[in-house]
Amino acid sequence: MKWLVLAAAFAIGSVADAAMTRQVLLMGTRATLTTWDADSARADGRLERLLEHLEDTENRLSTWRPDSEISRMNASAGHGAFRLSSRTCALFQELDRWVRETDGAFDPAIGPLIEAWDIHGEGRIPTPAELQQARAQTGWTHLTFDAARCTVTLPAGAAVDVGAFGKGEGIDVARAAEGGDAPWLVDLGGQIGVAGSPPESGGWSVAIARPDDRSTALLTVRLPGGSLSTSGGSEHDRHVGGRRVGHILDPRTGRPAAFAGSVSVWHDSGLAADVLSTALYVMGPKRGLAWAEAHGVAALFAIPRGGGSIVRRATAAFRACCLTSREADRYSSRSPSH
Repeated sequence: MKWLVLAAAFAIGSVADAAMTRQVLLMGTRATLTTWDADSARADGRLERLLEHLEDTENRLSTWRPDSEISRMNASAGHGAFRLSSRTCALFQELDRWVRETDGAFDPAIGPLIEAWDIHGEGRIPTPAELQQARAQTGWTHLTFDAARCTVTLPAGAAVDVGAFGKGEGIDVARAAEGGDAPWLVDLGGQIGVAGSPPESGGWSVAIARPDDRSTALLTVRLPGGSLSTSGGSEHDRHVGGRRVGHILDPRTGRPAAFAGSVSVWHDSGLAADVLSTALYVMGPKRGLAWAEAHGVAALFAIPRGGGSIVRRATAAFRACCLTSREADRYSSRSPSH
């Protein structure tokens, strides 16, 4: 599972276009939905539709709901092929592509590892035997996805976790249904999706939190649209027997990712932003920055140093999309020595 560390910061527009905001508990977080419109009934209707699309996605993907499509798929492990809905089938085609493109740094088939480390609970240190068994059941290569038939076959013990793609999928579903002309913002406890532009603003201003203090902004960026996702640790990591148990696991090693900073990714696709912030976090600053530059990904690494300082490294694509020219001159994607 991935927890995000973002905060939205936006100014209310003109009196003629009033802001309307709704807060709900959704996708394991307190979500904020905002829109602008001179017609309050039209604004309220837009928020209601956005909420419905997000709730439908949660009902389809949530592993906390035993009747969701993903939960039923996971329950089918060891019992033959499970037929996916058309929307989830299209989603799995994208997941399959991202697993391959990131060389497994993103891999949602990590259910056994999530359980072994008790990531959804208080955290624990698995025994070597437990970890070995969990690793043997973990990995996208263990499942058989038939895109033509829209079926997934999971071996016994395998399970897919949605923590690194569920929110991004929800944002994409909402945008596809609602469109991108009217101004709206969806803040899913960290992953943010935006469309249009607030009146008299020229864009959306979003504050990225410090990786060591989620209540303090590290910097504010300007979003041209799309989605911004941040992967990080902070208060959501656990400490067991004096050992830090990060909640973002490295599927390749079966252990918590070693990086203790944060990674923010902007992408036009909410799913891509969600997936890539996780994958780059798992890769770490050195390899992650090089990979992001090579693939044209808009990414910002916040790297903790001694004495509470934070080193910021942004790719060229991130500097171009999300920073003013003055701010961009202060950032470099030159990866740190470690």
